[in-house]
Amino acid sequence: MVLLHPFALCAKAWDPILPDLVRRHRVFAGTYHGHFGGAPLPENFRPSIASSVALAAAEMDAAGIERAHLVGNSLGGWLALELARRGRALSVVAFSPGGGWESGSAEETRLHGLFKRKRKLLHVGGPFAPLIAASRRVRRFGIREIVAHPDRLSHEHATLLIRAPGNCAAYDGVVDAMPREPPPLPLDPLPCPVRIVWGTKDALLPMRGYSERWRRLLPGAEWLELDDAGHVPMYDDPAGCARAVLEFTAAHAPHVRESTAPGRAARTVNGSASAIVSSRREPTLTSTTGHPESRSMRST
Repeated sequence: MVLLHPFALCAKAWDPILPDLVRRHRVFAGTYHGHFGGAPLPENFRPSIASSVALAAAEMDAAGIERAHLVGNSLGGWLALELARRGRALSVVAFSPGGGWESGSAEETRLHGLFKRKRKLLHVGGPFAPLIAASRRVRRFGIREIVAHPDRLSHEHATLLIRAPGNCAAYDGVVDAMPREPPPLPLDPLPCPVRIVWGTKDALLPMRGYSERWRRLLPGAEWLELDDAGHVPMYDDPAGCARAVLEFTAAHAPHVRESTAPGRAARTVNGSASAIVSSRREPTLTSTTGHPESRSMRST
């Protein structure tokens, strides 16, 4: 299993659900180039989805991973879908994938403007992340678009969600390139089973306005709504997120193991901890596929 984190965060964004995933799969979670804890951007790198997918594929190659279950969030969800297009996925679970807005729409303009406004705040606030995270009022202001319930975060998690974007060397280039990014192409037929999961309280990419394109481009994909969860739902509902992933990999690829070179229990990839552990038996769970509407999912 390969985990692809959101833009401006890092591999540690998966920490809330990583223990559940590694009990069932061998997991590879690396940090993108130019992101907090990751390797520097390659010389003359021009940000785009195509170039980022190429880097991600190269990282999979370097780790000896031919095909795997891909799990992504936000930008990571978009990358997972594009890697699937290249035949690198056994299955895809994408949490609030980017790219679902319409080109030239009010939603695209809003998102680009939001990232530009955040840029100065992140550069100033990043070095003071522990202090900002200590104040629940300031924390709410700083990361309200990332999680639905900033008050529930531990100080460690809140600090990461503030510090990582403030130390993302790729931030400016990615934001400046957004208006030039071509729209994704249809995936019809799907190259593998695909599940799209959206938090009902996603304030960064609300489902209405930011998912319609993917609904057209991914016929046959399964759609779930994760109740009371924000854009990075691993922090709002880790149990629900883990279940959304594990029930899907169990139901759609129960007899296929990821093609991964043997690894140690943990190692460093691009400067961030990446867990690689032995697969365990899959849980017996069921799901529905291909329904045109979303169904709700609540953690208990």
